[in-house]
Amino acid sequence: MGLVDYFGDNAAQIDAKEYEGNVRESDPRLLQQDEHLVFAFKGRGGSGRDHYMLTTKRVLIRDKKGMTGKRIYYSSVPYKSIRAFSIETAGSVDDDQELKMYARGYGKVSIDLVKSIDVMPIYRFLSSMVFQGKGAGEEATGAFVHDANATMSGNTSGLLDIFGSNYAQIDNQEVESRLKSNRVLLEDEKVELAFKCGRDSFILTSFRILKVDVQGVSGKKVEYFSIVWPAIKGYSIETAGNIIDRDSELTLFFNLPDTPSSMEGFPRNSRTRMKIDFRDGQADLFAVQRYISDKLLGPDTVASSQYSGMMSGHHDTGSGSLLAWMGDDNRMIDASDANRQFHSDVPLLQHCENVELAFRGRRDMLLFTTKRVIFVDMQGFMGMGKKVEYTSVPWKTVTAFSVRSAGSWVDKDSELCLWLDFDDVFNPSRDDEDDPPPPPIPRKSWLELDFQKDKVDILVIHRYLSERLMRINGHELKPFTSTVSPDLLVPSPPGTGEKILDWIGDNAVAIDTEAVDEKFHEAGILQHNEHLAFAFKTGRDSLYFTNKRLFVIDVQGFTGKRKEYMSVPFDVIQSWSVESAGSFDRDMELRLWFKGFWNNKVKQDLRKGKADIFAIQSHIAHFIIGGADGRAALQNAQAYEPSPPGAVSSFLGFLNDAHMKDPVELTSTLRSSPALLQDDESIEAAFKCGRDLFLVSSKRVIVIDKKGITGKSVEYKSYPLMYNKAFSIETEGHLLNGSEVKIYTHDERIKQELAKGQKDNVWAIHEILSEKMLNDPVMEIGEVEIEIDLSGE
Repeated sequence: MGLVDYFGDNAAQIDAKEYEGNVRESDPRLLQQDEHLVFAFKGRGGSGRDHYMLTTKRVLIRDKKGMTGKRIYYSSVPYKSIRAFSIETAGSVDDDQELKMYARGYGKVSIDLVKSIDVMPIYRFLSSMVFQGKGAGEEATGAFVHDANATMSGNTSGLLDIFGSNYAQIDNQEVESRLKSNRVLLEDEKVELAFKCGRDSFILTSFRILKVDVQGVSGKKVEYFSIVWPAIKGYSIETAGNIIDRDSELTLFFNLPDTPSSMEGFPRNSRTRMKIDFRDGQADLFAVQRYISDKLLGPDTVASSQYSGMMSGHHDTGSGSLLAWMGDDNRMIDASDANRQFHSDVPLLQHCENVELAFRGRRDMLLFTTKRVIFVDMQGFMGMGKKVEYTSVPWKTVTAFSVRSAGSWVDKDSELCLWLDFDDVFNPSRDDEDDPPPPPIPRKSWLELDFQKDKVDILVIHRYLSERLMRINGHELKPFTSTVSPDLLVPSPPGTGEKILDWIGDNAVAIDTEAVDEKFHEAGILQHNEHLAFAFKTGRDSLYFTNKRLFVIDVQGFTGKRKEYMSVPFDVIQSWSVESAGSFDRDMELRLWFKGFWNNKVKQDLRKGKADIFAIQSHIAHFIIGGADGRAALQNAQAYEPSPPGAVSSFLGFLNDAHMKDPVELTSTLRSSPALLQDDESIEAAFKCGRDLFLVSSKRVIVIDKKGITGKSVEYKSYPLMYNKAFSIETEGHLLNGSEVKIYTHDERIKQELAKGQKDNVWAIHEILSEKMLNDPVMEIGEVEIEIDLSGE
């Protein structure tokens, strides 16, 4: 150990087998019986008190806190939660190496390592664990290699020599051979595309996106940065421009959790975009685009189709309005023309993919295909330049949507809003240093698209997106081979939206669901196999629960002519809560959080006595964590019996007498008084701290929070297990410090403190969470495992 390693807190490698024995003796409930340490490290050059472990199931961090170190923090990150990782070797003047891992929910794990460690076995082990199952993405089927006459040049004696020559696209097989000989790739991993930009390389393999970044004057410091394919949420290509701008560009949009930043002029998350510039003429940009489309959209295995699009024959009459032209409002155009254009003139689409709806603004285009949304941005003056950007967003990346009608006579456009599942929020710089900081902007996290109100029927857009985004057949999206019915794309009769709202009226608090269900089907707002379960009205707005989505109608503006119809599919809801009314609060409250990074919360007050919040939460739970897949209509729209009078008060009294509750007794109570649990759901652990209760059930984590002075207002919040990505426990310290549990979800950290003296309880929670997240984790809705045979590793 050197002083630099000690004061720099660089971790030294220690004997994993020996340390596993020590752990099982000192912390017998930390590791599972069939879990073993593969790598172990100790901080401060081997003389510290913190430890980092790579086990056969997770990344495990043991962090001692306080002066005495009695309070210990154990963090567990399952390998399935890791979306990316990197190893950075030491340079000529560096004293350490660095391992980084980016895990959903938990964020970035960074470990500094002493210079003497051979880091490539660590990198290879992480590859074998992270790329199991879903990590590989889809299979690419096209021939994407570059010109067979291209050769490698220069000295080939070392791995980095192939990254130092002056060509853009490099030989796949040569790169694969060098990376495998240097233990970067797995044995059955194939390099499918490889490019070089300066000294750095961008490599697309069958398992990952690999960025090799050569740093420093000598080039000895190298970062190998790997991203799993499912982390990619969208992509764009930008063609070369005229004489001045001759480079083409690829941009990948992804979600890698990192420490959020509020620094002006920078994105909130620094790891959400990767841009790769290609030398003009040195790479086939559309071949790269087709390859990424195969990996993210599914392989193009179908011969070119003659299908001409759903709106074939739609005549484009132009904008017809100077205001619409100046506002760049989109109008509908012939989808069959767009289909031919982007299959033949511009090879953008897969052969098995077709344009269903197409729109054109002043110069740009918007395409809805059977697999994705495509934005075509014609750049240069009046769009007449050679530079064009094509941005693709797979349908699975779109989480929620809304359409807005035009307002009064001065409002000439309607809008479509799309919520996307990646964090692209940006913090703009202030114009003047004396100005307050400007608010963040969503960029591609949330998109607002303008339509010319007399050229596009927004209810047609609503019906189309309902078909593409409402999941069927076990929470799967509508397959691309199943086209949207032309009947759904027939324009609605004039005034359809206004007539429905006039019929609903202004004074109702609860609405007749059967009558509204009939009216919504007549207007084409609901799908044929979709039915209302609950309907509520508050002021001018109304809220509806169907067997597929949460549907909100928001009446806007002074005149109320502007209306927004928002749809949140149940399959994208990550957590939800219901809150009972208090002594002085007449309203109950519903909150839902869905996948997304911009205004992804729906909050609604409900009048006391007019809604059963437990029936609502049971309905939500049924479609998110229940066995139902939403294919069948509800037999009875009001499917759940109201809680019996006094049930909640009786339950709250039951909570007031102990620190820990019997899970069996709680299971029985919460199936009826109040009806919080599903019939096949049971409580496995229940812990009380103060007035609150922390429950782990067979399907979710439930936090019951009593509020206010009287405690009559109670919030019941549910976190499905499928969105719990990592966890940690903290043992007791001296004085009054009790133990603590944290569960890391996609966008929230559940924190529960336990009373002093509950040492056994915190380890019981650790064992339960280990079992649920490590042994048999619940897959997210829509995720499909792609098995990779790594048995030879």
